[in-house]
Formats: sequence, C-alpha cells, structure tokens
Amino acid sequence: MAAITTTWTERNNVAFTAGTLATIAACITQVEQVLHRGTLASGTTPTNTQVQNYLIFAKQELCAEFGFTWKRKFSYAVTAAASYQYALPADFGGGAYILRDITSDKRLSPLDHTTFDTLYPDVAGASQSEPEYYTIKDRELWFHAPSNGIYTLELEYQRTGDDSTATDISYLPEMFRQKICSYATYKSLLLLQQWQTASIYKSEWEQGLGKARREDGKKKWENMGYMAKAWYYPGN
Repeated sequence: MAAITTTWTERNNVAFTAGTLATIAACITQVEQVLHRGTLASGTTPTNTQVQNYLIFAKQELCAEFGFTWKRKFSYAVTAAASYQYALPADFGGGAYILRDITSDKRLSPLDHTTFDTLYPDVAGASQSEPEYYTIKDRELWFHAPSNGIYTLELEYQRTGDDSTATDISYLPEMFRQKICSYATYKSLLLLQQWQTASIYKSEWEQGLGKARREDGKKKWENMGYMAKAWYYPGN
C-alpha cells in the first residue's frame, strides 16, 4: 500500500496596516508639507516639539470627546481582487470588534464561522455587488465579497499591549488623525502670524469636530435601532 502524502499550502493573506498617518512623526511631516518651511527642528518656528505637542493636545481632546482609548485600535486593509481571506493585525486581542467597508461607508455584519461556512461554502464564487458578511477564524478574517471587487476595510478591535507613550495615535481612526494635523497646522500658523490662513485651518478643525459629533450621534442612534430609550423612574 502506497504511503499517503499531502501537501499543505498556506494562502496568501493581505495584512491590515496602521493606515497612512500611522505615527506622530508622519503627522509632523504632514504639517511640514502644509507650512512649506522645510524640515522642522529645535531651531525653527514652529519647532518640531511644538508641533508634536499640538498634535498630542488635539489627540487628547478627541479622546475626551469621543471616548477613544488605547485599548481600541483602528487598522486598514485594501483588499485584493479574488481574495476573501486576510491576516488579522499582530496585536489583535479578540473581544469586541467591528469591520467597516469604508469604500461604501457601511458596517459589515459578523457571522460565526460555522454559519458563514454553511451560507457560503464557496466564498471565491461570491458575486454580489458589495461585501455584506464576515467571520473570524482564529487569526484570519474571511468576508463575503465579489470575486473581482477591491475595497478598503477598517477594522476596529481590542488590542493587546499598553499605551506606553503620549505620542501613540494608533487608536485614532484615520480621519481623526487628519483632524489633529489640522489643529497643529492652525496653531503653527498662529506662531508665524499668518492670521488669515490660520483661521482657515481653525475652521477646518472645528467643522471637522462638528461633523464627527453628528456622525457619532447617528451611529449611536443606529445602534439603538432608531428607538429612543424609555427611562422608568420609580414613583412616576
């Protein structure tokens, strides 16, 4: 009887990344490009330390306003055509997580892996117009997607590790990292006495906060099933 031989091949996975503005240094570079004053250092106006402090202050204000904490992180992946299986971030800690298709601006619905496999025995053959469902199998994310679609996914998850430094911005969504750059640019332009341009970036920061508050309210309203909570007060 011939020996049974089986060759196992690992699938190619697209990993989630930290996003475009992954670090505080990347945000400083973003501000430098807007100011058109070259590389900022200890002897420039503003200094690189001043810009970093502006970014940290803006981050702290957003955390206080929207409840961002170091335990939660946002990572991103651009999907590959004909691929439905993706590697989870290295610091994925399980617990609560949310997957969004930010290309179509919608949240995908989670399924347990048994139900997912039952509904979609051949994920590669999926051909619906947009992704709808996903599941997590150990250290991999599978989602029901068109065979030729390319999307940008945002994964919000509980991460392992600690917030070991004040300059950690990894738990801010990408759009909020752009906002802290607007605030730092506004404060930098004040130092340069460019009042008119500074007012533009101040408006961008404030308008961005207002829009974010409205969107946050819409998400909370959606999570409540578009129903107001009925409060009961004893004795009334």
